[in-house]
Amino acid sequence: MNKILVFCAVIGSFWGFESFASTHEAHEHGLARMDLVVEGKEVEIEISGALDNFLSFEHKPETDAQRKEVRDMAALMRNAGALFVFPAEARCRLEKLSLDSEILGKDLLAPEGSKQRDAHEHGREAHEDHGDLDADASFICLSPEKLTGVTVNMFSVFPNLRRMEVRMVTPKGQKAAELSPEANILRW
Repeated sequence: MNKILVFCAVIGSFWGFESFASTHEAHEHGLARMDLVVEGKEVEIEISGALDNFLSFEHKPETDAQRKEVRDMAALMRNAGALFVFPAEARCRLEKLSLDSEILGKDLLAPEGSKQRDAHEHGREAHEDHGDLDADASFICLSPEKLTGVTVNMFSVFPNLRRMEVRMVTPKGQKAAELSPEANILRW
């Protein structure tokens, strides 16, 4: 766990909750949860939500069309620079993105052509009827003093996503917010 996530967990304990990375919240369709931490030049964003928010199904893919849908969704998530738009003058770029699901295979979530062993198909079976997706994105901003907010474009890319509960820790303090398709900008 990197220092930003540890920082978020410590701050979260003051708010009376744990980091999403360490606990699973209730599975609710249309809702995702986002933790955002800004520390120096680093911005860490964690998203957690029901697979139904990102796909037309939320079980282990059974057909070629469903496997293609998972790969297409993962490709959209890997384009995190378009999903999370920071002020241009902050000069932010995506450094790392990881996707995880207890139901979807790592091979379907990995970039096209990469070889990843799928733990789900090699000894660990998912027993849930409903799956979740966790996404962690790390950005580096070369001019962090210009970093004043972010536009979250996930609602236009994933129309089943209707609401996002946000907790953030920024240089200006802690804040909670709620995003929707009509209100998708966070400012600090």
